[in-house]
Amino acid sequence: MNQIDDVIKQYTAEAIKLTGDLPGGAFPQDSPSTMIHGGGSDRFFLRITDGRRSIVAIIQPGRASELSRYISIGDFLRKNQVPVPEFYSFDSEQGILMMEDLGSIHLEDALKYCTVEVELSYYRECIDILYMFQTSVNKDMMARGILEDNVFSEEKLLGETKYFEREFIGRFCSSIPDGWETERLSLAKQLSAEPLVFMHRDLQCRNVMVKNGEIRLIDFQDAHRGPGIYDAASILKGLYHPIRPGTRKTLLMELYYRLKEVDAITEETFEEYLEKFTLAAIQRNLQALAAFAFLGFEKKKESFLESIPRGIDTLEDSIAESGKFPAVESIVRQYRENHQE
Repeated sequence: MNQIDDVIKQYTAEAIKLTGDLPGGAFPQDSPSTMIHGGGSDRFFLRITDGRRSIVAIIQPGRASELSRYISIGDFLRKNQVPVPEFYSFDSEQGILMMEDLGSIHLEDALKYCTVEVELSYYRECIDILYMFQTSVNKDMMARGILEDNVFSEEKLLGETKYFEREFIGRFCSSIPDGWETERLSLAKQLSAEPLVFMHRDLQCRNVMVKNGEIRLIDFQDAHRGPGIYDAASILKGLYHPIRPGTRKTLLMELYYRLKEVDAITEETFEEYLEKFTLAAIQRNLQALAAFAFLGFEKKKESFLESIPRGIDTLEDSIAESGKFPAVESIVRQYRENHQE
């Protein structure tokens, strides 16, 4: 047995000790477990089964405060009717959280071979959640004083583009183009001026599970008060499953008019809202490309590097739609020149 198997065996035994409060009672001590791929996370996940039931253990030794945050935000969202997993027990000393097993189907998987009608149905569920985030969830967040210390400010937006400069431009481009600093400041200034609402911050189709045909959200521990349009850009212009432009515009229009009807946004016209969406898509795309580079090179998770070409294509589309970011366009051009087949 290798070292990884020993660690899995150890944490499986500790996790099983926490199953006493589960519906149906505790799992047998010899219940088997399997490792679940954790994407870009530093946590790892175990699926434990007793033959009839299964449960997932999130393991994050030494960083139990992050799991505590995950629990508190999850409980808050569940109380507000947002579809998130159930939590069962938590060992703060060892950093083990026992939660509902949502299965292995991410939204990305469910969308691969589905019809246009099914795709639209899943994304409309996402639009429903975005609407809740910016209305009922946001109202309760404000009333309870939740996330007051976690605002997605101009400084944090600038932190994302500095991350892009360090991890992506530094690796893939010959130089930082003139105008880059002005453009990233403009992005941060305009997006930080948006009303602050409840914001998932990483609402992409690998953080949406599909269980029994319905979507469930995960990885919401980095929630902020921030611009709701950022979440909209994350899910509607994500890099793992590109949406047809017409479908994306339809979904965005549906969200806009629902929010407009209850005075939850400030843009007077859909065209203004679409322009702000494009800015958010550029900002989010830069962050994602930086993360792909970092995870691929620093964390040795090379599968993330495979997503970079699609990210470049998506960024190029957004730049063309905006027509206002020649420095970012130069970065795309440098990447293509340096990485020709």
